[in-house]
Amino acid sequence: MSELRTILYDPQSFNAQRCVFTIPKGMNVVASKIRVCDFEISNSNGDQIYFNHSGVYSLLSKVSILSLNGTEIDRLSNMEMMAIKLMHMENASQFAVNRQLSQNMCNSVYFNNLGQASLTEEYGEDDGSKMSIMWNISMMLSYLQRRTVIAEGFTVLLEFATPDVVGFNYSFSKPPSLAIDEYLTQIPTEQNKVVSYTTIIQDKLNISQGESGFNKRLNSFYQQMLGSVYFLNVLNKESNPLINAISKPEEKFQISIDGKQIIPLGGINTPSKKLGMLNDFSGFVNLPGYSSALQLLNTSVKPFYNINNGLNYSNKFSYGCFLLNRYIGNDFTVDYSIRDPVDSAKGETLLVLAECMRAYDIVNDKVSFVGSPNVPSF
Repeated sequence: MSELRTILYDPQSFNAQRCVFTIPKGMNVVASKIRVCDFEISNSNGDQIYFNHSGVYSLLSKVSILSLNGTEIDRLSNMEMMAIKLMHMENASQFAVNRQLSQNMCNSVYFNNLGQASLTEEYGEDDGSKMSIMWNISMMLSYLQRRTVIAEGFTVLLEFATPDVVGFNYSFSKPPSLAIDEYLTQIPTEQNKVVSYTTIIQDKLNISQGESGFNKRLNSFYQQMLGSVYFLNVLNKESNPLINAISKPEEKFQISIDGKQIIPLGGINTPSKKLGMLNDFSGFVNLPGYSSALQLLNTSVKPFYNINNGLNYSNKFSYGCFLLNRYIGNDFTVDYSIRDPVDSAKGETLLVLAECMRAYDIVNDKVSFVGSPNVPSF
């Protein structure tokens, strides 16, 4: 068994906008255990702090890992992807571990008996301003999950979200540190000098006031290899400040690639199909009851209620997913429709997050798109 040591690095540069850590060349770093930890935040208003689905990751606007020469290898620039990843933990982990480390909005349930259940959230508990917080960088970036040991050094760049995005004015009462584990004995070797991985690329499609759908081309994914693709209706910042994933009545989602419809049987056209495909292609997700993934027509059924953020959980966890696992050679279009036209003058937004394949040449320090339809499966 390898002998390890854990090292804490202070930031090379730190201010209210960003934070930079640099790991020198020659250290055999465990790629799967890179995290930013040992920091605390405070609310300028003195209130308690409770986050949305993305938890403490909502404090970030972008996370990047760069080579020592400055080449950006991988990045994550939309933290809604972390909301989906955090949902993969089972109910017990959501309550005991995830809620305290990641601070995501409570989605664990306690069953008093076979006919009664309640959220595990308790008033005033797990206030973010009283917790030591951690960002799991290896969990955020697929590149780090594909590596075993990194000896060539790297830089981690964190860019912080602005208060208007987070929803409150915050400051760091204790600056963050970067924690790494270093191999001291029995150091693993990596044979491949070219690493393939997926990075998350986003596209936003707007639905204007008075419209009930669209048929639009996604320009962000042209000539790229895509794996799983996620989508969610986030309405707008005014009506949905916590960026909950909303299911609209009679919502229908279909995609076409080079003129051919991809999702069979009419596309994703029911909440149950939407949830089923999320479980199939993203992995098991933990939701606080079926009512959290759809809009209930029976108003006598009471959904769960979060006592700390005052949020009714009906129709707040409606994430969609489908698997492509194919190369986008020409057109990639989305056909999206809902029953009722949009009322808000600010419109609504359909957010699309796709896994795009990349390759990094470690020796030549070069990142390339996988731009061939003959690449192997994910």
